[in-house]
Amino acid sequence: MTGEPGAARAAMVGGALWLDGGPRFLIAGEYPYYRDAPERWAAKLRAIRAAGIEAVTCYVPWRHHEVADGGGRHFRFAGDGNRDLVGFLELVAATGLLAVPKPGPFVHAELPFGGLPDRLSPTATPGRQAALSADGEPLLSQRLALPSASDPVFLADARSWLRAVGRVLQPFLHPAGPVVAVQIGNEGHYGETALAIDALDYSPAGLRRFGAFAPGVEAPGPDDGPLSTDRLRSMLRWGEWSAEALAEGMRTLAVELGPAVPVFTTSSPPARADRAPARPTGRYDAWLARNRPGRPTALPRAYTSWAGNVLSDDEALVNYVLAAKQGRGPNIEENWGLGRVDPGCAFPVVPIHHALLGVACGATGIDVYPACATAGWGEHLAVDRGYLAQAAGDPAQLDPPYGEAAPIRVDGTPGPAFAALRVLTHFLAGQGAALVRSLPEPGITWGLHPPYAAVGAWASEKGGPATWAGRPLPAPAGETLVPFVAHCLAHNLPFRLAELTGEWAPGPGDGPLVVSSGFFMGRALQGRLARFADDGGSLLLLGELPRLDEMLTPCTELADAVGRLTASGERSPKVRVVAPHDRPVGAAVAKWLTRAGEVTVRPGTGGWLEFRSSAADPEDCFVFLFNRSDEVRRARTEFRGRPVTADLVSGGCAVVRISHGRLRACYVKGLDERTDSGVPVRVRAGDDVLTSDQPCDLSAVRRPSGFDVRTAGGPPDLRVTLPKAQ
Repeated sequence: MTGEPGAARAAMVGGALWLDGGPRFLIAGEYPYYRDAPERWAAKLRAIRAAGIEAVTCYVPWRHHEVADGGGRHFRFAGDGNRDLVGFLELVAATGLLAVPKPGPFVHAELPFGGLPDRLSPTATPGRQAALSADGEPLLSQRLALPSASDPVFLADARSWLRAVGRVLQPFLHPAGPVVAVQIGNEGHYGETALAIDALDYSPAGLRRFGAFAPGVEAPGPDDGPLSTDRLRSMLRWGEWSAEALAEGMRTLAVELGPAVPVFTTSSPPARADRAPARPTGRYDAWLARNRPGRPTALPRAYTSWAGNVLSDDEALVNYVLAAKQGRGPNIEENWGLGRVDPGCAFPVVPIHHALLGVACGATGIDVYPACATAGWGEHLAVDRGYLAQAAGDPAQLDPPYGEAAPIRVDGTPGPAFAALRVLTHFLAGQGAALVRSLPEPGITWGLHPPYAAVGAWASEKGGPATWAGRPLPAPAGETLVPFVAHCLAHNLPFRLAELTGEWAPGPGDGPLVVSSGFFMGRALQGRLARFADDGGSLLLLGELPRLDEMLTPCTELADAVGRLTASGERSPKVRVVAPHDRPVGAAVAKWLTRAGEVTVRPGTGGWLEFRSSAADPEDCFVFLFNRSDEVRRARTEFRGRPVTADLVSGGCAVVRISHGRLRACYVKGLDERTDSGVPVRVRAGDDVLTSDQPCDLSAVRRPSGFDVRTAGGPPDLRVTLPKAQ
């Protein structure tokens, strides 16, 4: 990695946490201190440390720390019950843990108004500007209109809040204290990383910002009528601005925390179909347009993984993988305890499967959310029961405890998931530096031309604007991305996401390139793709060849290059143009790869997912294996001619590190708590075989003196047979 920090510094480098000159895999757990009695803090923190968690993440709710007193308002961070953030951080340091505070301003966290003071809402304080959608409707949080993030009045308040938090954190910054990073925002300002493209911000302040970004261009409205040139351009510019407004907004807020604080932001998976009723067919394109996956960002970014249960839901699997692959960073929220979101999270097999899937896709950390159950918060942090009855059908949905299935109980004692978590953290702690230095196998690149997502995001149930000047619009990027990802997962094909901007140029790791294509494409990008094809690169265009550039003026550079590669009426085997409506995307990819021959197509998977990652040493590799079926599987693959196998329980997973033909480390989730079933561990790497005589979870890390092993779930007389030293 380049730009590595020096000693005694905390920094985010290449999406990973670096401490004191070295990479650190973030093994974190969320502790909502504000939901708990301070008398429980010390015991809970000790239990978190005992679970193998190394860092505590915690939202810092604005509404909790803002106190009205004597006719005024001030922030209280010390000596006031569970508002004592100073005391909490002192305990974190005394326990030997690191800390990652998350002060929002909007934090969600199942708090009233997302943790904002009610006074910030235009509903409560007329005259403030609300964040508005294209049809003039305010963006709501529990019946209260959210303030426009562009409103100078709100920004002044937000800056005051973040400056106050920054002053509190200053004495606790690493290396003098435990704070190694701070999260700004929460999946954007208000979770807009997964919102429809027209959900915000059409407030007067937002429209002024758009006008400054795109002078002379009118913001696109909710019109589904004939598509004029002006409207097409406004859709393109609005897509660009949506990403820029999000990035600039986060940068503006981050500055207020102080220059010595490493700050990162977060994004979410794409919205699920059942949560995007207005524009369900445009939800992936809205996510692509705002998040710009594969593009370097000014602030490092993490991701949250609220995609659903990937063990039983194919849509959740695709969305989860997209979130993890959009840009390198830690998984900052994995559900380990909120049963109302997913009952499966109560069983460790589900969050462990999820967490390691993220690591396989490149995540540089995990976060157990929450690490401990909590109970005992004031009414100012209780969501209105009438609202819950109406919105969720259950007025008691958010009653204590919060995180009822968390690994640590309310009283600080270990819960059912505690032992399984300790085995996982044992492996991650032992292999963390190697995991951070490793990168996922690159394979095929799916390239995003951002303007297509900007147009596709406006698709609606009515079909949206279908043509411009008699030409069909480029298909929404999501219509090719989703089947492409599904095909790659079904056939264990490695892939990555890249944004094909005008500055993009194919590099050594880009491999075969799949691009959604339409009748227009940026002139610079056409030139780069043309040269890529002329130089023998493998290129699959899904759609039609572009004949216009980004200004909608004639440009046929890419079409001409494809024409040059046509010989005797047959296209070059490495360059193909396929209309998705003529052939399914998966079938087109499979046929193209057969001809291109640049990616190893592994034989039949047998029903498991396989991912790989490695660092500089070509003889050293992590092999990740996941069983999404309800049956026991023996996953079989190979690395550099040597066999790699693992027995997988239903829903189970394994990570095998093979180095120079030997088993270097492994983790196996051998128990499925959902069905109270399991399989004995059996892992093979080359000639090394590791086994247990009874079902269990197991972590084994090779040390100079032999393997360091930790197990959970097996009987007291469990026997583990280890490879012999050589």
